[in-house]
Amino acid sequence: MSEKISVEHLKRAAYVYIRQSSSQQVRFHLEGQKRQYGLADRARQLGFHEVVVIDEDLGRSGSGVQERPGFGRLLAAVCQGMAGAVVALEASRLARNNRDWHHLVDLCALTATVLIDDDGIYDPKLLNDRLLLGLKGTMSEYELGLLRQRARQAYLQKVNRGCALWQVAVGFVRTEEGQIEKNPDRQVQQIIEAVFEKFRQLGSARQTMIWFREERIRLPQAKPGSEGREVVWPLATLSRVHQILKNPCYGGAFAFGRTGTKMSVVEGRARKSPSRRYKSIEQWEVLILDHHSGYIRWEQYLKNRELMAENLAQREGEGRGAVKKGAALLSGLLRCGRCGRKMHVLYSGRRGEVARYGCSGGRELRGSSPCLSLGSLRTDAAVVEQVLEAIEPAGIEAALQASEQVALADQEKRRCVELALERARYEAKRTQRQFDAVEPENRLVAGELEGRWNGALAQMAELESRLQELRGEAAPLTDEQKRRLLEMGKDLRRLWDEAQTALELKKWILRTVIEEIVVNNVEEPAEHRLQIHWAGGVHTELRVARNKTGMHRRTASGEVVELVRELAKVCDDKTIAGVLNRLGFRTGQGNSWRVSRLVSFRHTHRIDVFSGHEGWMTLEEAARRSAVSHTFVKGLIRRGVLPARQVVECAPWVIEEKALELAAVKAAIQRVHKGKKFPPTVAGHLELPLK
Repeated sequence: MSEKISVEHLKRAAYVYIRQSSSQQVRFHLEGQKRQYGLADRARQLGFHEVVVIDEDLGRSGSGVQERPGFGRLLAAVCQGMAGAVVALEASRLARNNRDWHHLVDLCALTATVLIDDDGIYDPKLLNDRLLLGLKGTMSEYELGLLRQRARQAYLQKVNRGCALWQVAVGFVRTEEGQIEKNPDRQVQQIIEAVFEKFRQLGSARQTMIWFREERIRLPQAKPGSEGREVVWPLATLSRVHQILKNPCYGGAFAFGRTGTKMSVVEGRARKSPSRRYKSIEQWEVLILDHHSGYIRWEQYLKNRELMAENLAQREGEGRGAVKKGAALLSGLLRCGRCGRKMHVLYSGRRGEVARYGCSGGRELRGSSPCLSLGSLRTDAAVVEQVLEAIEPAGIEAALQASEQVALADQEKRRCVELALERARYEAKRTQRQFDAVEPENRLVAGELEGRWNGALAQMAELESRLQELRGEAAPLTDEQKRRLLEMGKDLRRLWDEAQTALELKKWILRTVIEEIVVNNVEEPAEHRLQIHWAGGVHTELRVARNKTGMHRRTASGEVVELVRELAKVCDDKTIAGVLNRLGFRTGQGNSWRVSRLVSFRHTHRIDVFSGHEGWMTLEEAARRSAVSHTFVKGLIRRGVLPARQVVECAPWVIEEKALELAAVKAAIQRVHKGKKFPPTVAGHLELPLK
């Protein structure tokens, strides 16, 4: 027994700490594991009667990143004075970082605990032993860093040559030299190309996924460990579409270091974030262009990344957002002229059909009212007018291209289904050969193969039916359809206003020709000033009148207001409502006029109710006062003898009371009372004075 081990040490237990860094070492490095467990016998030989083995940390790294419950249990035993000795194969088993190692050495010195390894026995209270233990801990940490550095440099050397060290992307296979090339399977190539083509047409990863699911076209997925040669065909998902669109491998480039982890300190230990973050292209560690044959050009890959970034539609970001089904045509294009932020869209109404653009930058920055707010109806119409005026000359060419694109899209769908059918036929024949090769008496195997054969035949029948449907849908355009298409191309405005024209298509047209629109408000005159930044670099200023306070699209027209104001001089509310309905006027909500609605309307526009105003009368009152017929008074008005006015057709005639005192009017009335009539007149001749 060593002189460093006293009787006090032997009264306490010896703690044997066992650790291996990975699960692979636990499974295959069995000799080293046996050596560590054998330390328990050495502790007994040194005179310790109680030996405690701690092996909870098998498969855990000692670098300080992972939590080690066994090491925590060891520290607790040392702190409580229960450990007389700590036994380990070497310092690297106890810790691979100076923080844990020196913490253990300090605790052992405080509690008079010795450290025992394969080389000897150390008392941390002795300066020489303390120095030696410090060197052992430093060398243990250095050794781990050196091993990592060597492995990392060898790994990066191979990466810099462009060799694929990980699972290749679906659509590629790894060669024997470690390079990558396209999968020779034509169906895989066709589907991958279709993903990029549909994204180019639809401009949204989600819409691309929806198209593949609606058309029942499956996406390929490589089996792990097969080097890309074994492929399964699940349904399209958004994550799979994103993986294909974001992978630079399809652009013919070799990239390394696209993601990274964020380190943080939690309870005194370094912790990696559970999810990896994507870096910008400038931060990638290795990028080799034209490394292999890709499915798209590198420039197209960059455009796809830019479009997906814009589709994020972050409220405070620069993205325009993906094209959606909302009624606001300029969503994602407007920028506030005051704070420079992107303006967002707010929908209201029972069905969300009323859109309004707004920017709340002022409220968030200064605690004041929002920067800008404007309605979409008049603004959208003004911008659309500018766009149609600019692109109308290209209408015929666009119509011809649309016809060609429809034919190409149908051809693409048929080609995808044809390749899938070809593979299904191969699988069916292959399963049939397997079924024919098995002995009929072996029902366990024969029954399984028969089920697979039936499944392959059912899939083949489904694809044949699908292909037949597509061939029926792919009828070429008739001459009449082509003629109508060309006519629409000549009149883009009529095509734009067609009810069947999708809102998504209109938004795509606007985004194609317009980069963004900067909005400012002007008080005098009250208008919105829109600075349109066209895609070609040209800027255009557009002015849109603003509604005054209380004016909106539900407000009745000024003509109705003036009409009610005039009619209220001589008519009650019931009569006014009847006149408005006969003339076809409607309320701001599009309803017919009633007395209750007219009362509310007069109150809103401060129009007094009719109460027999002095100085005015109707045709009926004038006839009653003069003791003549209505027809006679109409004749006086028609001949211009009696001054009167009618606000609109079907409205009552309004006559001033003093007009009945005119000499010509009195003479005409007296003549009628005497039983005489008006002399007949000829058009263009002056009338004789009445006597």
